[in-house]
Amino acid sequence: MTYRKATLFITFFSLIVGQYTFGQNRKLSDEELNHSTASKIRWADTITCAQIDKWVKSDIKSKTIFLFLTGGIASAVYPTDQKFEDKYGIYYFDFGDSSPDYKCVIKYNDMVFDYLTKVYGKKWKREVRKDIIGLSEWKKQNRKIRN
Repeated sequence: MTYRKATLFITFFSLIVGQYTFGQNRKLSDEELNHSTASKIRWADTITCAQIDKWVKSDIKSKTIFLFLTGGIASAVYPTDQKFEDKYGIYYFDFGDSSPDYKCVIKYNDMVFDYLTKVYGKKWKREVRKDIIGLSEWKKQNRKIRN
């Protein structure tokens, strides 16, 4: 094989493989994250919780949908997290040790659970992390669509 053919082959191969291995992993930039619902909810109070409906609709439209996790000093990240995020177009967000208004978080997560069920049926519930804020309560309230 000539040098030129080898170079073309390697370039072509890299482009094709690169698309399939890295194409699905969209990471949020610092600017996107700073202007996201995750940032708004972190500092929300009961007055701004009224805006959750608007925030969820905006997040769905912009494809920056979050599921909020219970926090702690050390965040837990599991190997299946990235797979779930890629498959369902969701970003897990752990508040760490700062406590947002959980009423706002639960309302947001509930709307995202409804969205996931509407779009993907019930299969997402088998794959989602079990420490999502409000998940177990939402499942109890929605027994008809439960696994």
